[in-house]
Amino acid sequence: MNPTEQLIRRKFQEYYLSLAKDLFLPPHPEQREYGFLLFKEKFMVRHRAFRDPSILLGAIRDLVPAHVYFSTAYYQEPTAAMEAKGWKGADLVFDIDADHLDTPCKSSHDSWKCKGCGTVGKGGAPKLCPKCKNDRMDEQTWLCDQCLRQAKEETNKLLEILYSDLGVEPSDLRIFFSGHRGYHVHVYSTQMQVMGEEERREIASYVLGQELDPRLHELDEVNLEGIKVIEGPQLGQPGWRGRMAAGIYDVLGEEGERLGLSSAQVKTIKTQDRDEFFKRPFWSSVKGFGLSTWKTLSLKAVDRGSAKIDTVVTTDVHRLIRLPGTLNGHTGLMTMQVSRERLDEFDPFRDSLAFHGEMRVRVKDSPRFQLGERQFGPYSNEEVELPSYAAMLLLCKRRAEPVS
Repeated sequence: MNPTEQLIRRKFQEYYLSLAKDLFLPPHPEQREYGFLLFKEKFMVRHRAFRDPSILLGAIRDLVPAHVYFSTAYYQEPTAAMEAKGWKGADLVFDIDADHLDTPCKSSHDSWKCKGCGTVGKGGAPKLCPKCKNDRMDEQTWLCDQCLRQAKEETNKLLEILYSDLGVEPSDLRIFFSGHRGYHVHVYSTQMQVMGEEERREIASYVLGQELDPRLHELDEVNLEGIKVIEGPQLGQPGWRGRMAAGIYDVLGEEGERLGLSSAQVKTIKTQDRDEFFKRPFWSSVKGFGLSTWKTLSLKAVDRGSAKIDTVVTTDVHRLIRLPGTLNGHTGLMTMQVSRERLDEFDPFRDSLAFHGEMRVRVKDSPRFQLGERQFGPYSNEEVELPSYAAMLLLCKRRAEPVS
């Protein structure tokens, strides 16, 4: 291990040794597989099982991993090889990560470099290098308040869909901050545990609003006494119908002029109470808008109302996911449970800090950021003394090095 990894590992060990209580264990922990990604050569230790949280904590203290995972699946023999484990079911899990969200802040704090020709750029990495068409990139990401606010908004949208559309009971659901740029939502439902990949893929598609046809959700052109009028879903209807109608109002108000509305029409929409707007037959009230236009706008509304989940995580029935209470090796922040009642007020830059004291590091480069109640940076090739939680974030992000 290099000096940076040695220091991070030592601080992680101090954290785990300082814990006065046992770690969180999911339901039926004895049927789960546990995995540890070590600092040394990024080696993965897996196919472990633990019945007792104190024994699990002891193993973490001995190994001091960079990341700790447990399986969303239940197995007859969790310590056996994958083909011999005996799959019994799996929790339904959703991952919302700012990496997959198109947030404008990425251009200010993320960057990439092509491994083929060395071309560099700001923001999220392209699929192909614009110069040499290579698809291998080195990415350097950051996390900011805007990233995590958007991830929280997507999480709230997901919760609304799970509760109102899919009938998930709040008592069967848990929310976790990932310790990096997003949130995990776990559904512990005995009915959903036995679903296969195809059923989970259908749920993921529903949450994302994929392949949704507005004409199958009451959007149509009808003939009333010889006059063609457009009718569609109304505010307050269940499922995607009501969500589509509510999204239409936002689309018209925010993008109206680009859609061909006059500034006066846009102003009328913005200043009118949403409930009053939907009391009139608005689908036929906008001059020049035909069925094809309303279908396009409805799909925009669906995109706004969908929750941007990572479908790979939801459909994977053998997934390993982060264990709450452990440290995320990308940030030094805690992976932690967040109650539904506290989600809106939860501040990951304050509530998930794990380290105390001061540390001196040499920062190579860093954008301005906030942790706790303090602002830090920007830094560029300078030696600074920082609270340990801020120094650890920079070290884990490889933006800083220890001072000998």
